[in-house]
Amino acid sequence: MKPSIKHPTINKMLNNIFDIDREGSITNNECVSCKKPIVEFKDVISLKEYTISGLCQLCQDEVFNSSSEEY
Repeated sequence: MKPSIKHPTINKMLNNIFDIDREGSITNNECVSCKKPIVEFKDVISLKEYTISGLCQLCQDEVFNSSSEEY
């Protein structure tokens, strides 16, 4: 897949957060967080999010579907 274009400073910050090359991971269809190969996404929005963040569907669900009861 093709990663979204980010300002070099933002891209560097994301690379540091995940300790991995975001653009390389997306190009190689791997998750930046769990490092697993990308299999499928539940919808077009989740696929688009992958090109932005590099998070697979499972990692997106963990990040974006956290319960407000945790706070």
